[in-house]
Amino acid sequence: MPKRKAAPVDQLRILNELLGRVSDPQKAEHARRALEFAYTEHPQDLEHLPLGDYVDKLAHLHFGDLGESADFAFAHWHVPRLEDFSPLWIRQAIVVEMKKLAGRREGLLLVTGLRGAVCPEGKYWTKHRETQYQRVRNWIDELVCAWATCGSRLQVVVL
Repeated sequence: MPKRKAAPVDQLRILNELLGRVSDPQKAEHARRALEFAYTEHPQDLEHLPLGDYVDKLAHLHFGDLGESADFAFAHWHVPRLEDFSPLWIRQAIVVEMKKLAGRREGLLLVTGLRGAVCPEGKYWTKHRETQYQRVRNWIDELVCAWATCGSRLQVVVL
């Protein structure tokens, strides 16, 4: 079972470190300093920020506007809160994101909000929810493998 969900600011810190490994380390340092400054000034605000809203901003800090000629591609899928995780729904969402990564030698697909979609805040993480979470994770992995460009290096991160 997954451990207690990390605070959004902690998830942004982790994501910043990950993005710093595939982009310029100086950009990661600048983003880290900005996160620390914001957390020092307004810790209560950052504890409850919606992660999905800030992931794209952080990625933009690292990669700027990824042009058509870039060897590296980034895609972000924030999972909305839905009761039913059907394979058709998952497939459509993953295909949209994988098209953003197509034709690139390296890429990163970031999935956020999956745990919150499976287990809304205030609810308990049960065996049924764990099974549902693993089922969706497996669908994501299978679809990414099926749609990945042959010979590309693709990372999939689920926060």
